[in-house]
Amino acid sequence: MNEKDLLKLLDEIGMGVENTIFDPFDEASTYVRITEDNSQAWLYLTPKEDGSPYTKQEIYDLLKKNEVRAGYHSSNIAAMAKKKVYEREIKVAEAVLPVPGKNGYYEYAVDVENTVKMPEIREDGTVDYQSMSVISNVQKGDIVARYYRARPGIPGMNVRGDEIPVEPVRDLPPLTGKGIAVSGKLPDVYEATIEGKIEYKDGKLNIINVHQVNGDVDLIIGKIEFYGDVVISGNVEAGVTIRAGKSLTIEGTVEAANLFAGEDIVLKRGIQGNKKGKVVARGNIYADFIEHTEAQAGKSIQANSILNSKVRAGEKVILTGKKGCIIGGYVHGDMGIECKELGNISEVKTVIHAGCETEILEKYREISKMKVDIKMAAEEIAPELHRFSNIVAKGGVLPKNAETRFELLKKQKEELLLKIEDIKEAEARYMAQIEKTHNATIRVDGKLYKGSLICIGNCQMPVQNNTCYMEYRNISGMIAGNVIIKH
Repeated sequence: MNEKDLLKLLDEIGMGVENTIFDPFDEASTYVRITEDNSQAWLYLTPKEDGSPYTKQEIYDLLKKNEVRAGYHSSNIAAMAKKKVYEREIKVAEAVLPVPGKNGYYEYAVDVENTVKMPEIREDGTVDYQSMSVISNVQKGDIVARYYRARPGIPGMNVRGDEIPVEPVRDLPPLTGKGIAVSGKLPDVYEATIEGKIEYKDGKLNIINVHQVNGDVDLIIGKIEFYGDVVISGNVEAGVTIRAGKSLTIEGTVEAANLFAGEDIVLKRGIQGNKKGKVVARGNIYADFIEHTEAQAGKSIQANSILNSKVRAGEKVILTGKKGCIIGGYVHGDMGIECKELGNISEVKTVIHAGCETEILEKYREISKMKVDIKMAAEEIAPELHRFSNIVAKGGVLPKNAETRFELLKKQKEELLLKIEDIKEAEARYMAQIEKTHNATIRVDGKLYKGSLICIGNCQMPVQNNTCYMEYRNISGMIAGNVIIKH
């Protein structure tokens, strides 16, 4: 199909020429074609009878006569006139598209998206926990946010000269929060009015007090309790207890101390607990090393090495860095464990467990027994309770001893109902725990030594021989291992 036939077909179905000065498909005619969406205009010229060329002005007049009033391709029009471009459709006009505007937005000095915190990887492959920080501290006068006002867009124009509207933009309301104020010099800049931790929550930017200890914490200080964040620049000696309502960050090493936090704990130089140290966080625990320590996290635990410790994580235990080893002790992760080395050449006993722990499964089974006991107790009192209830409902009067018995039965019924509610809540909680851990895996991206014990759910499998690069799952009550293919 040639160009003329195509244009004729488009015209027949209502998508072709909208406005012409001559018969548009007569090969001897000049025509102007405007696309249906008014975004383009095309010109087809035929030679004049007297052989004289078209001037640019004649072409512009021709276009205007055919309602092409904007978006001219001046270079194309000039070329048609100068080079006598005939019997070919040339684009002579195109709509000027609108330029979108931009809504107003804030640029913050803190991560408001709660991006997952990750330590830096050194060139030698080890992980640098010194680079980590869960606290964004600011000083009085520091810029904490900057507002960029909405920038309106620019309307466009189609080839007929009609405006193409642009989407409206909107500005955001002023920023609110505690410890911040608009700068006296720049109206769109917000500054800290106090020093502390900057935090973004529920659309507000707040500066919260941080308890900062510049130096070591020893037995003379003994105990630190603070409702917010705690930052210690030095070491923490044995026997010290620290409780932070939010996060706890310790720059130095930790001895056999007791650490508790309502959010994350970051131990940039690790902890040597001497079998007495304890670290408990509702959030995550990050540490360079964990040795001879009991550690428990509501979320994940991430470290370079874990040695002879008792570790539990509500999500995963992840060993990173060049070594990434677990040697000795007991390590549990509800959703899995990832490490690079498990056990050692001396075959020290190392137990790792992923998935639902035996205690949870036992408690879930206990609930099933309790449900049976409650059902039996309910069936035992139901007939007598029903009989007394019917007598009272019909206006009858119970004898004194029967009335006493009726009150006792009603009390037993209420107690059973309360037990049923407690059981339902516990059953739902344990079931959620079991389901969360259903797909737990243990992955070792390196060496596994004899003497290690792999446990997933209620199954266990001793490592009989030294091996490497394995991933384990619990499949239908049996632990299955697959070799990790290294690319």
